[in-house]
Amino acid sequence: MPSLCPDTDAMEFRSDLINIEDIVFREGLGENKDSSDNKSTKNIRSFEGRFHMMRQISLLRRMCRPHSVRVGSLEGVMHDVMPIVFTVRTANQAGTWPDSKDAEINDMLYLLELGLRSSVEVLDVEAYWKNDSILDLARTIYPETVILGSHHVVGSTCTDEETTTHFEHCFLKGKADALKVVLSIDDPDNADQADRCGQTAVANIIEKCGKDKGNVPFIGLVLADVGKQSRILNRIFTPVTHESLPFVAAPGQLSTRQIMEQRIVQNIIEKQDYCILGHNIAYSVSPQMHNAAFNVCQLPHEYGRMDVETVEEFVNSPLFKSRAFGGASVTIPHKQSIMSHLDKITPSASKIGAVNTILVDRDSDESKRVLTGDNTDWIGIYNPIKRLLRSQSKGCALILGAGGTARAAAYAAQELGLECVFCNRTPEKAKELVDSFGGYLLPSDLNSSESEKMLKEISRSHGDVKVVMSTLPVAAAFEFPLWFVKSVTSSVVVLDVNYKPYNTPLINQCLSNGSKFKIVRGSDMLWEQGVQQFERWMERIAPYKVMRDVVLENCMPVPMMDDNDDA
Repeated sequence: MPSLCPDTDAMEFRSDLINIEDIVFREGLGENKDSSDNKSTKNIRSFEGRFHMMRQISLLRRMCRPHSVRVGSLEGVMHDVMPIVFTVRTANQAGTWPDSKDAEINDMLYLLELGLRSSVEVLDVEAYWKNDSILDLARTIYPETVILGSHHVVGSTCTDEETTTHFEHCFLKGKADALKVVLSIDDPDNADQADRCGQTAVANIIEKCGKDKGNVPFIGLVLADVGKQSRILNRIFTPVTHESLPFVAAPGQLSTRQIMEQRIVQNIIEKQDYCILGHNIAYSVSPQMHNAAFNVCQLPHEYGRMDVETVEEFVNSPLFKSRAFGGASVTIPHKQSIMSHLDKITPSASKIGAVNTILVDRDSDESKRVLTGDNTDWIGIYNPIKRLLRSQSKGCALILGAGGTARAAAYAAQELGLECVFCNRTPEKAKELVDSFGGYLLPSDLNSSESEKMLKEISRSHGDVKVVMSTLPVAAAFEFPLWFVKSVTSSVVVLDVNYKPYNTPLINQCLSNGSKFKIVRGSDMLWEQGVQQFERWMERIAPYKVMRDVVLENCMPVPMMDDNDDA
């Protein structure tokens, strides 16, 4: 597991390879072994069979957990959990689960239900069996589980038209989240058949259902050694082996490293250069965070610093003009001034009035690049706060400061359903935020009795302050006035956007007041927004835990050595 986990995004649990009957009888828990001809599936519905199968899933999770590093930012942030793809592969689909009787297929569906009940992240459902019951169950009771509609063509070849039809059937009448078709071919030059037909099928589905519902990802593979190129071309969830395993599970399987090396050699993945654009940014942890993410995902890209006084210096630089320019993070003081140099601005960045992420796309013939300005700061604020809020009930968000980050905080507050209350030492600047986002403006001094009285009146109308977001610089050394601390009766979520030092004066004050405050540090915001940047650039799940750990390593204070510690 220490070798496998860093190189994979998910583990496939092949439940059809576990012989339930042998396990049950070996433990002395079954009936007479000769009492039924249906020996392979007979005991799956027994208590012992159910218990054993679900225990195996739990075991796999526990074994992966200490070593999982490439997991996405799942809801609730169980960032050290390896996603599981739960599969029951039948005999005519290159698996071992018997499928000659209706009872055997019913037991297969029952086994899929056990996977759902174990909260697997992905459920592989073979497309041509009658599977309405399991799909209805998945969609009503377990909506978070991704449904992968699959079909394997074993021992015979298909025309392009037949292959496209298989992909469309795997859509499961709109209930599948992804499609998988595995082919057999004779001609190595046809190794891209699955990829070609998958694209055609998705285009057909989009035409029928619309882009929002029909733009589903697909897995297109070819069996055996002749299909190795299909694994290199495949875009998502390619089944892989690993150098540390004693044997290859299926002919033609490649390791993650082999696939990535070939994608680079074949220019499927071209090296790209990224950077953080700002001024006086030697402190930034973004290069360490993103380079660590590129490294663990075996991507050839590099991320550096572009420290310039003006945006014009950046847009006239060789990096910006290069074809290898892949995108950038943007920080103070260039979040607004970069916008006029971009082709498009996303709705969120437009509303916020600031860009912290540059995305690079190319038109259909690769002749012209399109630069898009996005803002992930608000998501870096929204995600950690959302997880700490107890409910969606009405309330207020007190926002301190009035710069670009305060605008992102206001946008996040609106998405959280909270009323914005602004406070800034320059009220005229904060008034601009009220004009953009609505809400209220407190006097410039939060310590004043006027601020106390006004905030209490606002709370009576809109609910208590549920969240405080400080976008003030560390040098301000801001702390809550005593009247505010005394007024807090339930847990208030407090975010300080500064990540150096790890514990600001405001964070220390919150820590000293126990359960009155729930803390979100600037480091939380940094890796959350960085994860969003990575996923937009790479169009894949970010290695959440790796990025988080690098930020903490660079932000947390170094423990003081005891006099008795060895130097």
